[in-house]
Amino acid sequence: MISEQEHAKQLAELGGMQLAFQREGFQSELLERTPDIPLHVLLLPLGKDAAGRDRIVNLNFQPLPDSDIEWIRLLQMYTTVPCDIAEGRQSDVEHFLHVINGRIPLGYFGIQSTGEIYVRYVCSVPSSSMVSSDELLEVLSIFHYVLEMFPERIQQLASGDIALADALQALNR
Repeated sequence: MISEQEHAKQLAELGGMQLAFQREGFQSELLERTPDIPLHVLLLPLGKDAAGRDRIVNLNFQPLPDSDIEWIRLLQMYTTVPCDIAEGRQSDVEHFLHVINGRIPLGYFGIQSTGEIYVRYVCSVPSSSMVSSDELLEVLSIFHYVLEMFPERIQQLASGDIALADALQALNR
């Protein structure tokens, strides 16, 4: 269980990140925890995807056990890849995501039990200092790059517009 002091620290730090993003020209929204949202979340819009849909990254600190972990905190970046997986296509999509995960510099693609495809990256940050906004912006830049590289091909594969072999071959071009 996270202490109220830790919740307050996380909220303040996410607020600091929000200010840093604003200084760089990014709008964001900080959601404080509620009974429905157990953790504070900073929502950072990253513009539109190839289909014109809003792309939003959620940033939050992941809970850690109180036991032995005292020097680090885990900051998660999470977003979804909006697409529907057609019947009979999930195993091909899973295989393709597995191949992609072996090629990307950070983070990974996965599928929730609901069928929702997501991209997630969890970075370790020191507990003794605030997250560096410059470092965070660089990590977000790479995260955004990963988001730009694959979603269109994932959607084509998930919908059945292309075969797994074609999706894999496209990775080698």
